[in-house]
Amino acid sequence: MNYLSRQRFDEISKLRFDGNLSVAIERCRDAISAYPEDNFFYKVLGDLYFQEKNYIAAPQAYLEHLKRLSKKPEHFKAFARFYKQFTSEAPGDLCVHFREKIIKAIEDGEIAPGIHQLLMETFGDAFVIDDHLKTILCKSDSDRHLVEIKRFIETASADEVRSVIFYQIHQGNCCANTKTREYLISVAEKRTLYSEAQQLVGEIIAKQKPPNPTLIRTLLRMSRKQRDYHFAEQLLTIDERLIEKSDFNIQYELVYYFDSTGNSELLGKTLKQMRNSAERSIPIARTLYNFYLTFDRFEDAQLLSEHIQKLIDRKHTEKKRDQQQDRSEEQLESEQIVWQRVKDLVSEKEHNRQMLALKDLLKGFSHELGQPITNIRYKIQLQQLRIERGIGTMDEVQDLFDTILVQTERIGIMLDRFRPIVSGKSIQESFCVNDCIKQVFADLSDRLSQYGITYSFRETSQISLFGDRIQFSQVFYNLVLNSMQAIFSNGKFGNGKITASISTVRNSIQILFSDNGPGISEENRKKIFEPFFSTKDPTSGNGGEGLGLFVVWNILKMYKGTIQLNHKFKNGAQFIIRIPIKEENHEPSSNN
Repeated sequence: MNYLSRQRFDEISKLRFDGNLSVAIERCRDAISAYPEDNFFYKVLGDLYFQEKNYIAAPQAYLEHLKRLSKKPEHFKAFARFYKQFTSEAPGDLCVHFREKIIKAIEDGEIAPGIHQLLMETFGDAFVIDDHLKTILCKSDSDRHLVEIKRFIETASADEVRSVIFYQIHQGNCCANTKTREYLISVAEKRTLYSEAQQLVGEIIAKQKPPNPTLIRTLLRMSRKQRDYHFAEQLLTIDERLIEKSDFNIQYELVYYFDSTGNSELLGKTLKQMRNSAERSIPIARTLYNFYLTFDRFEDAQLLSEHIQKLIDRKHTEKKRDQQQDRSEEQLESEQIVWQRVKDLVSEKEHNRQMLALKDLLKGFSHELGQPITNIRYKIQLQQLRIERGIGTMDEVQDLFDTILVQTERIGIMLDRFRPIVSGKSIQESFCVNDCIKQVFADLSDRLSQYGITYSFRETSQISLFGDRIQFSQVFYNLVLNSMQAIFSNGKFGNGKITASISTVRNSIQILFSDNGPGISEENRKKIFEPFFSTKDPTSGNGGEGLGLFVVWNILKMYKGTIQLNHKFKNGAQFIIRIPIKEENHEPSSNN
């Protein structure tokens, strides 16, 4: 570098250091015009473009740098550094294009043999094309030539495969055999050389009118795997017309495309178009069924499920009796798919559901706590005012104390209602469910007698669970107390009845709990398990906060159990409790 070129370089370096890249690039291009054979400024220009993340101009500048390295091969290290950086940062299709240009420069004799050798030594076989293979590719007009290509590919490295594809793209019309091109695309996809495969697909699609449906599907599938559709969008017009003229395989890929772009309108039209293909095909119908579940189209899924069953029935009535087992396996597979998708949907939406439930719970809890606190504050403020005016009496002070005690007791009762489901103190042990229920009735027997209520408990077998015995007993304390209040409010003093029975039904514990109270009105049936829903007077001191059945539901949920109201029961209210008989419900896990 002479004095003048050194001055130019120093000026460019200062501009680059100051962050003035656009002016630095302009000065660098001026230097190239002044010293066209000097490879140094091409390198600097490439670095400036790369710093700007101009992934089109940067490799072009470095390619010119590479072409001028014949006299200074020691500068090849700078190119090698850039090449590694570029291929790790730039989009895959641009990397492929850059390699393609280097190969073409090699074939055109623009790269010195010594530099070509350095490329092969540094980057392996990426820049090597066997002469014999070139001949085969250009004459691949028969199945015999395709066999030779396949034989070569079977033992080829990833770099050799890349080189074959680069050569195929570069030769264009030379390699006209469709089977050969489609084979190379499938090989590239299998080896996850997606960018290379897309380049080859693009070269073919650009020359086909209309494009081959198989290549359209391949292009969309590779785009899905890369989660990047920009290359497909450049080659295809993805609109309603494509949906209508495509087969099921392309429509399958279009579902993922429209979902990724958020185009719900065209997504819906694609699913509607796919329904025609599902009319007679069980595999297609099942695929569409899973899409319906994915996009929360449950009504469509239900209708299609019925259609699938009809197809299965029709298929197997045409088969021999010894193939009946196949039907069971297909049904089981279908059920497993459905169940897995339902679980996935629950998992995806559980967080939102829990947050909404927590919001409602806290809102109700705040409201319920606010009433007794407001009562206490009002009484205290009133008494303070009377004392300041000199008209307060000791009787009024005593009345204030009584009010505070009543209201704080009400708060305490409400907190006690929550304790079974939020307490961290829990003793896990095996306990007899029958004994729990009997103990609850025994503990409340005096109060039941005061209300004139009789009770009975029927048991057909002794059943044990593993968990917190006291917590589980709370289920029946709450149920009995609810029944007592319902019977009393209905005016059945002396005629009240509570019955409970326990049995095992289909690998589950079933407990029926009934009373002869007024029952639960139809309008309230869907609300009874919600927190803070109650038809009772919350100031009575006997409950009414609307937490009893909410706590029951949560405790049973810990045992994977359920509770529901028997709508057919006419003589009061009856609850049906079911708890699955599973290993974790009966004995401690290995961690306990």
